[in-house]
Amino acid sequence: MRRLALSALALSAALAAGCASPGAAPEHAAPQAGATALLRLPPASLQRELKLQQHITVEFQMQGRTERRELMALLEADAAHTRLAAVAGGQVLARLSWDGTKLQVSRSPWAPAELQPERILSDLQLSLWPADAIRAALPAGWSFDATPALRQLRQGTETVAEIRFPDAATTLFVQYRDGYRLTIRNLPAQGGAA
Repeated sequence: MRRLALSALALSAALAAGCASPGAAPEHAAPQAGATALLRLPPASLQRELKLQQHITVEFQMQGRTERRELMALLEADAAHTRLAAVAGGQVLARLSWDGTKLQVSRSPWAPAELQPERILSDLQLSLWPADAIRAALPAGWSFDATPALRQLRQGTETVAEIRFPDAATTLFVQYRDGYRLTIRNLPAQGGAA
């Protein structure tokens, strides 16, 4: 279950850190210079079902100091849909649903404009989907390495993102290009839908 810990990766970074990330690229399109490659893999390519609740701590630099934010994420995925809800301050901040064709998003009025659903979906898939499916979808010049303890996304020789799994319930994610770090802890299942 440790790879499941990154379900709200970009959502938490965009919502809590308010970091603006590059514009979204269409499926399999080459990203703009400095942009992170975006995935749009079908839900069925996950090859399993999951239901997960997570506690996420986001760390980022602002005006020379480290800032921290926390939120909860609820994730459900099956062969037909991927659904994600982010909860902060006891309220649903945003919901995302992807059926392999259409990405639907609803946001609370206080969700930041930097929230990019395409980025959320891509980072979710980067962390959870099988490595072969990810590699097949990357644009030219990008590579993806995956072992049970480490996943790395690279453009050329630059490591863009790195995901480590120190134990079965914890994931550490560093997005070097966009400048944030996530500590994600899987919580015991309690039911409820994303």
